[in-house]
Amino acid sequence: MKRSAVPAALAGLAAATAAVPAAAVSLGDMASRAASDLEAVPALLAVAFYIIGAGVVGFGLLKLKRHVDHPQQTTIGSGLIAILIGVALIATPAVINGLAETIGLDSGARTVTRPRL
Repeated sequence: MKRSAVPAALAGLAAATAAVPAAAVSLGDMASRAASDLEAVPALLAVAFYIIGAGVVGFGLLKLKRHVDHPQQTTIGSGLIAILIGVALIATPAVINGLAETIGLDSGARTVTRPRL
């Protein structure tokens, strides 16, 4: 007779979840956890700007190489514009940090601040 592993897995899962008592969490605790989880968002956005900017600069360099190889098919302007856009993306987090410090915010890296509960 063939036995299925699904009932055994469900029984193990039920035993594991029953062993952990339910923690009484207040709404304030949940809100503070959510706010602390949001603290990493600006750093993730900065990293995304750096990676995408580096990719666009690389694409611009490839366009410039294509222009060198085939000047009639690819214009030099498309490569230069891609490089300028990539450099602007790479510089964006630094510009945001500078503007945030200029207008008096805590720091540009902390554009999402924790609410005071």
